[in-house]
Amino acid sequence: MQLPSRSFLLFVCLTLVLAACSAQTAPLDEQQVVDIVWRALEPNTSSHNQAAWEIVGVQTVTGREARDLFEGEPVPGRCAPGPTPPDNGEIALGDSYWHVQMKPRLATPRPQPTEQFSPTAPPSVPEPFVYQAHFLVDASTGQVVARKLYCVIY
Repeated sequence: MQLPSRSFLLFVCLTLVLAACSAQTAPLDEQQVVDIVWRALEPNTSSHNQAAWEIVGVQTVTGREARDLFEGEPVPGRCAPGPTPPDNGEIALGDSYWHVQMKPRLATPRPQPTEQFSPTAPPSVPEPFVYQAHFLVDASTGQVVARKLYCVIY
């Protein structure tokens, strides 16, 4: 019985590795997209607390539908805290994207008589600068393609 040559084994291994790398990944679900968006938004928040933010909407859109919303700078007026976000990428008109809109929660809700609250728990403080955030995430790669952060300019 003859053993396969090393080059043949190397070829088979390389083929399997390439096939695994090029295989289609499962589509992103809403929670995965929200997690991606939060990681992109968090450096530009004052609270750095995901619980201080609420999701206004998560939907799939085409580039044609989203292009106008993401024109221009990612932070008009450069008023958001934290590092300057990267420039918005090119939005392909026919590609599919996730559009996520978030806004900060306004304040700590009043406790209901049946709820237990700790007197030492820190209150939820609304974001003092950013009042709305839009993100466009590539549906196939999970990369943030564009963002638009709207903030109060004092």
